[in-house]
Amino acid sequence: MMSLLIVLFGVTAAYAVYIAALCARRRQTPVFEAEGLPAWTFIFGSAGLVVAGLGLDAHLALAARYGLQASHLAVGLVLVALTGVLVVKRVVLAARLTGIASPGALLGGYYGSVTLRIAVMVLAALYALPFSAAALAGVGDLVSAATAGALPRAGVIAVVAVFLFLPSVLGGWRAIVYVAAGQSLIVLVLLAFLAVAVSTDLGVPLFGAAIPTAGGILADRIPGVFQASAGIGKGAAIGGIWTTTGILSSALALAGIVLSPAYLLLAIGTRARTAVAFSQTWVTGGIAAGLLVVGTPILAAALATAEGGGPAVAMAGLADRLAAYEPLLGVGLILLVVGVVQIGIALFAGAAARIFAHEAVALYVLPRLSPAGERLATRISLAVVFALLAAMAVFAPLPSAILASLALPLSIQLLPALLGLCFLPWLSRSAVLAGLVVGCLMVFFTEPPGLILFDGLFVELPWGRWPLTVHSAAWGLAFNLAATLLAAIFTRGGAEQDHRDRLHDAFRAAYPADLGSGAARGAKWSLVLLWSFLALGPGAILGNTFFSDPIFAGGPAQVGLPSLWVWQVLFWFVGVFLIWWLAYHGRMAVIEPGPARRVSYETGPPSAFQRRAPLWIERTLARVARR
Repeated sequence: MMSLLIVLFGVTAAYAVYIAALCARRRQTPVFEAEGLPAWTFIFGSAGLVVAGLGLDAHLALAARYGLQASHLAVGLVLVALTGVLVVKRVVLAARLTGIASPGALLGGYYGSVTLRIAVMVLAALYALPFSAAALAGVGDLVSAATAGALPRAGVIAVVAVFLFLPSVLGGWRAIVYVAAGQSLIVLVLLAFLAVAVSTDLGVPLFGAAIPTAGGILADRIPGVFQASAGIGKGAAIGGIWTTTGILSSALALAGIVLSPAYLLLAIGTRARTAVAFSQTWVTGGIAAGLLVVGTPILAAALATAEGGGPAVAMAGLADRLAAYEPLLGVGLILLVVGVVQIGIALFAGAAARIFAHEAVALYVLPRLSPAGERLATRISLAVVFALLAAMAVFAPLPSAILASLALPLSIQLLPALLGLCFLPWLSRSAVLAGLVVGCLMVFFTEPPGLILFDGLFVELPWGRWPLTVHSAAWGLAFNLAATLLAAIFTRGGAEQDHRDRLHDAFRAAYPADLGSGAARGAKWSLVLLWSFLALGPGAILGNTFFSDPIFAGGPAQVGLPSLWVWQVLFWFVGVFLIWWLAYHGRMAVIEPGPARRVSYETGPPSAFQRRAPLWIERTLARVARR
């Protein structure tokens, strides 16, 4: 199996370098520009990025440990797609109207805030370094375990990093997106193929019994609406940690991938009018979510029976069992996991390098930089990012994993800022920044970095990770929205709102939303809330027995598979219809033709206002200087 694995890895690396060379030979479009990408790159690349944000290997390991309650999170991809329907079209239109092709510059220009630019750059760095490094460390562990140590972990990490860096530095952002989109299509095909293969070759029924789990864990049901637990690390949750509030709040965290800098940069560069709607409805919400809803329990059931001391060893053991039937199956499983990680690393690292070179170097450090100089700065940034993430993956996998836990929940904290950009001009800069700060602090205090910091330096916090089995993303977003709305009451109006209103006036004039009358609009959003309540929220608890012991049947029913699994498939199907209704019928994700640019925000060399540091930075530096 090792020889076949090396050959296939070599083929994929050669394909990536070939695509990058083709992109580098294009003279009509600069390779480090994000605009003008064909529709198929966003359609498949965005779905692959969502699966990478979920973490396929981690998702399978959790489902193997906790059963269907953990695999229920796959239904959350519908919520991810709904978030994309809500914000992506307006972000793309805002970029076209203003001529700003970077998410940080777009938010910073709209709100007149340097702090938001910094926040987006920090978020891009979190994805590009600790998040990607933790995923790359997992690839090293998996390949090393699958080859019984013949390919050492450090060597695998170095080779993967090099062969991800080469296409990026040769072909730029365009090559990164092309390669990631192609790999995303391969990943979706492999996921479907392996689910069927595991079902037939290993005897795991395609529609059969629940996933085998350890004693005390409910394998085929959700363990409650919530649990009065102080959090992970402060006590064991009865029956498992995936309550309905845990599932819903984790789906909120997963929706943060749509608000990540890499995803928004990918969307801004798409030129087709229906790419966003097609991607969210049929690829992310339809194919990717459907394959995970059906395929995760099958693969997790096989993984749960594999012998091993950890997720990587168990995955390698499952690959060996598949290779005993057909070597291509075992190699295919490894390629599936590695391919998902490569998609995420390439897009996260490429986006971070481009954003840093464009928004920090070219705008503030070297404002007179030529286009050739900006390309050089981007290449240098790529080299630094890949070198750092490879070093972190080899030498600091645990700190990387700890810091990586912040990426998704911090991403969702940008939701109020993006809602203000897309729909709500009365959300002021002060309100958005106040909510962002409060939300980020709540995330920090309910994730390992904050808990470790306080336990080691200050005082032990009375809660652990995810108190009351509620994900840190939901804690942060709840406090974020409360602080934003409260601050917005006192900061409405004035010259700042006139500045923001220019973009919304352009929206109303050229790209009005077609949500129908007030009653129709209320019905649409009521259905979204009702679906969220039943599919992911407290109503999902009904799925435990709704089909196996329905109250209307007067006795147990024989459906041939766990009731909760049927509930997941049913609400995935209903969710796809809901996405289609909003994206196409409501025109919320179909980009209509309109004027190319109508709003002017300053994007050239920084003005006196832009050069001035945010007030909180000035005060901090002043205090340090006085000491």
